[in-house]
Amino acid sequence: MTIKNLRGKRVLVTGAASGIGRATALAFASQGAELVLCDLDAARLEPVREAVCALGVRCTTHGVDVSDEAAMQV
Repeated sequence: MTIKNLRGKRVLVTGAASGIGRATALAFASQGAELVLCDLDAARLEPVREAVCALGVRCTTHGVDVSDEAAMQV
């Protein structure tokens, strides 16, 4: 699978604190995408945020249950 250059694009990754979500976040970051990372465990998002920022892209994190519609309202 080839990921195109994503500079200037923003990507939301759920379950980003570990496993496939973490790997997905790092793959998008390596292509220059700005990331919004979500997971139930906000504390475990911090190392992922640090790894993404080390790649030189912007990243925000949110400890949230994405299955909770009210929690996802902005």
